[in-house]
Amino acid sequence: MNEERKIAYLIAAHQDPEHLERLVGALDDRADFFIHIDGKQQIEPFIDRIDKPNVFFLTDKDRVKVYWGGFSQVRATLNLLERCLEVNDRNPSAYKKVVFMSGADYPIKCNNDIHRFFEEHQAVNFIRGMNITEANTAKYNYCICNYLFFDFFIYKPIVTRVLRKGLNLVVNVVRKKPNYIKKGDGSRLDIFHGSSWWALNIDAIQYIQDYAREHKEIQEYFKYSLASDEKFFHTIFFNSHFSETNLYGGAEPYVPLTSAFANIHIIDPSLTKWFDLNDFDTIKDADQLFIRKVSSRHSKNLLDKIDLDVLRENKAVG
Repeated sequence: MNEERKIAYLIAAHQDPEHLERLVGALDDRADFFIHIDGKQQIEPFIDRIDKPNVFFLTDKDRVKVYWGGFSQVRATLNLLERCLEVNDRNPSAYKKVVFMSGADYPIKCNNDIHRFFEEHQAVNFIRGMNITEANTAKYNYCICNYLFFDFFIYKPIVTRVLRKGLNLVVNVVRKKPNYIKKGDGSRLDIFHGSSWWALNIDAIQYIQDYAREHKEIQEYFKYSLASDEKFFHTIFFNSHFSETNLYGGAEPYVPLTSAFANIHIIDPSLTKWFDLNDFDTIKDADQLFIRKVSSRHSKNLLDKIDLDVLRENKAVG
């Protein structure tokens, strides 16, 4: 009998080892985990809590110091993709789906339901995006046309903010980027934007990794952009032969909210809200598979109720 294909969970975390342990425990069924801990944090508290043969922590040179808004998030994600592909090549069968999530996520469906969902959508890549080159709006042109400096920290937050703003002002007086990427052959790549959190098939993951490695211009373009993790992978995907393999048959019309392009997560429009017990009624009947964002500090009562009334109940009927 053939062993059932696994799901690969790629997790970007920077705090809350207690919740990361709980997240891995909740999803630990026919799954492998690839975890990047922000290079600014001590990794030992996370490793000490989660010591399993199917959990692969990135270590040493593969860890990146991640800064809000910076290209460092893309670098960390690319390192996760590379490790995932290495393990996939050694597995007896390819991963069923590769799910990218944060360390502040949690399932709101049991493992049987998650596996069933991905089996029913084997050909689908769960990524959504809009063409912000064509939209040509001030909001997103600011993010991609300006040279913006996020990947550093000096002494104190206020010092860093002042230096960042100074650099932004000085450099952008001298030069700016077009709102598209100039390719080596003279053609262009339109820029696409969407939610950072997606679930892709292994062939799409391989394509993205190969493209990023072989086309340095895309890394150079996004190196000084704002929130490039919401654009880098979407730009490669929607300029590829995979572009119509999502649920929507391609890119969608412009909407000025990143949360409008959520895939299999419940995401609050603010992008910063911590979900708590007051949100349970919204969560229990949702179609999505995961919720973001939760933590051991802000969401313990909610997580306990999800475990008891959703995951256990679903498991009983699944």
